[in-house]
Amino acid sequence: MAGVGAGTGAMNSLLGKLAALLGDQYRLLKRIRKEVEFLQREIRRMQALLKTLADMHKLEELEKDWKCNVRELTYDIEDCIDRFMDRLGKGDARPGFVRKTVRRLKNLWERHGIATKIKDLKARVIEESQRRDRYKLDNYNPARPVEIDPRLPALYEEAKGLVAIDGPTKQVITWLMEEKLEPKVVAIVGGGGLGKTTLAMEVYRKIGEDFQCRASVSVSRRLDLEKLLKDILSQIDEDEFSKCQLEGWEKEKLIRQMSTILKGKRYFIVIDDIWKEQDWKFIKAAFPHNHNGSRIVATTRITKIANSCCSNPGDQIYQMAPLNDVDSRKLLFKRIFHSDNSCPPHLEKVSARILKKCGGLPLAIITIASLLANKPQDIDKWERVQDCIGIDFSHENDDSIKGMRDILLLSFWDLPHHLKTCLLYFCIYPEDHRIPCEELRWKWIAEGFIATQWGYLDQEAENYFNELVNRSLIQLIDVDYNGSVQYCQVHDMVLDIIKSLSDEENFATVLSGRRYNSLPSRIRRLSVQSSGREHKEAIHTIIKSKIHVRSLNVFGEMEKIPPLVDFHSLRVLDLGHANWWLGNKDIKNIGSLPQLRYLRLHSARITELPEEIGKLQHLETLDLRECNSIRTLPLTIVQLQKLARLFISRRLVLPADIFGSMQALEEVSDIGDVDNALKFAKDLRCLRRLRKLSIFHDTTLGKATDGGHEKSCLELLVSSLSELGKYKLQYLHITGDIGVHLFRDPCCTLSHLQDLELTTVITEVPKGMASLTSIVTLDIKVRIFDEEGLYRLMGMPSLVHLQLKLSTPSRVGRKPTVGSNGFKLLKVFHYKTQDIEGTGIAFAPGAMPLLR
Repeated sequence: MAGVGAGTGAMNSLLGKLAALLGDQYRLLKRIRKEVEFLQREIRRMQALLKTLADMHKLEELEKDWKCNVRELTYDIEDCIDRFMDRLGKGDARPGFVRKTVRRLKNLWERHGIATKIKDLKARVIEESQRRDRYKLDNYNPARPVEIDPRLPALYEEAKGLVAIDGPTKQVITWLMEEKLEPKVVAIVGGGGLGKTTLAMEVYRKIGEDFQCRASVSVSRRLDLEKLLKDILSQIDEDEFSKCQLEGWEKEKLIRQMSTILKGKRYFIVIDDIWKEQDWKFIKAAFPHNHNGSRIVATTRITKIANSCCSNPGDQIYQMAPLNDVDSRKLLFKRIFHSDNSCPPHLEKVSARILKKCGGLPLAIITIASLLANKPQDIDKWERVQDCIGIDFSHENDDSIKGMRDILLLSFWDLPHHLKTCLLYFCIYPEDHRIPCEELRWKWIAEGFIATQWGYLDQEAENYFNELVNRSLIQLIDVDYNGSVQYCQVHDMVLDIIKSLSDEENFATVLSGRRYNSLPSRIRRLSVQSSGREHKEAIHTIIKSKIHVRSLNVFGEMEKIPPLVDFHSLRVLDLGHANWWLGNKDIKNIGSLPQLRYLRLHSARITELPEEIGKLQHLETLDLRECNSIRTLPLTIVQLQKLARLFISRRLVLPADIFGSMQALEEVSDIGDVDNALKFAKDLRCLRRLRKLSIFHDTTLGKATDGGHEKSCLELLVSSLSELGKYKLQYLHITGDIGVHLFRDPCCTLSHLQDLELTTVITEVPKGMASLTSIVTLDIKVRIFDEEGLYRLMGMPSLVHLQLKLSTPSRVGRKPTVGSNGFKLLKVFHYKTQDIEGTGIAFAPGAMPLLR
């Protein structure tokens, strides 16, 4: 379970630290130990109830107030414990490291105010425990109103007045009406509000009469299988349904009877909004696998479930897409003005801005249109609606607005708690911001949102990210030729809801010019997106909250930030968008951020890092790629024993001494030069956890030319890379010269390598590449490409993405031919050639069968 969560605060992380404090390595005084044991006992008692309340989306005020108080309490206790542990051992938890006298422990506890702080926190813990007992929160079960499912209208309303539905309807009907007797499933997949239910029901209305039995049902997030089966039975056989009601059939008998009824029939069933694979398996059991041309349409928001529904040959998946600009405009105007294109000229610009906010989401467009249709055609009124779209719609007493919000929220409430937390983190980014996917995942890790019992946190963070993509909550906006995703966003409407939920949980505070009635007394995460007039407010907010703030992200055009001192809890510091004002003086106190895990800087005015950076004992990610004026790193960098990711400018001369000491490094890029090439080449092999490495210039070898050492340096570097290949190395971008030497041996040892790029031209495909059995992505540039080179590439059994550039024309009459047995898994092939006529390469029939 993740250490930090939106609803549970630092509960899980705190319990781990309290347990560590009670371990042998800290050897606490008896009085201190007693205080810590009390906190551990009471916090553990609160844990289960806090988690239960965090997973509920409708809370009474008593429940909500207790949950918020305890959540904030866990943060405050963890902050206090962190300060004590940092003072005691500089954040180092090595067993037995506290070997000082009892007097030192006592002095630390008293002198730094820890004792007083713990006393106050203990009082708060007692108060919340008493409130829990007094209000009987464990048994508190007030009458909660039963709300109408917001999806129901789409099941029964006809699709009149819609646009762009004819094409999708025709496509789905074409798939369903194919002349084959085997049962067939068509899954319609896409995010909330895209019109999945509307499409499914339009198909149902058009062809349902062609089937002997038909039914349409909607699945709740928590499947009530008996209720759902009875709903289907009532539609396919009223007599049997009456019998079922009279005799009180249970699930097993319902499934048997339905299967018997449908066995000899041609049936058509619409199953709307499936949330879990297990639910689909239960539901599917009621439908016999007959040969009467039966059909099922399933809708879901989750790609994984669509794939599960369509597991048989012949099944089809229809991917819903947002409306384009033209269709969005037609839908809005048709709903307001009853015509496709009759918007008054004075409303053209504001309507365009409203449509941009809706982002092609039919539900959003229809909802906003219903609101505007009841307002005067006044530009001020329309601009007010535009400004209020999203979180400020609470003042609009309109059922359609609430319905839209509830439909979009269904996807959020279905998420497990750790994914809710990760999704809420999108609120720290400005609207329409292109969010680097890797950066997002690294911040999740630094914040403590990711937990894994084995393997890399990076891989677990990627799993979380992919799950949110599969649930149609994250939009991928930039995919490389090789299929890797660079940037992402969330839909503007989803972002607005995320911001609203974040406010409720005091998860993050966003300064973007939006007015707050009052700011939280304790700001945990701060995103500064304001500029100009809001600058003073931002500075004041940062100063006020610096003791508590865990994440500070600056996107606005600020002139400066307060001195970086007393930010005792800061985990994430992203100043990557402060390029024009950030200078050396602004980061001189960077070493006073004891909990910092993630640091990104972007400024040409920063010329050096302070020596104090070595004090950041928890730092995991250091991103200096956009600091082009930094020429070297201080030697204190070697003290960063937890640093896993180091990203530098190619202009920086990297100290070779760091590689023998920084054993935690997993990613290093972009190495352009080093101060001691021989030492670099030799010590690189020490980084046995290294997974990604980029060396962009041969100047790494230039320092070793004196005395004829260049060749031995290159041999050492190749030897180190080969050694790393035996461990974790998966991603390698190097120059052609290094690559030629590395892959000259037919028996190459880089067995885990998945992504390889040679950045400069080589003569031909090296022999050793044929032994790269795990390579998925390859990017090379060669002068000569013949049959032998082709065979070496075709010998890579896992190759999916290939970028090949031929820098000279191929020899006349010697075109290499890709045979039918070559590149069986290749999906993307980018081929560039200097040939004026033809491609310089031939393809046999059946070659590259999976190429897309």
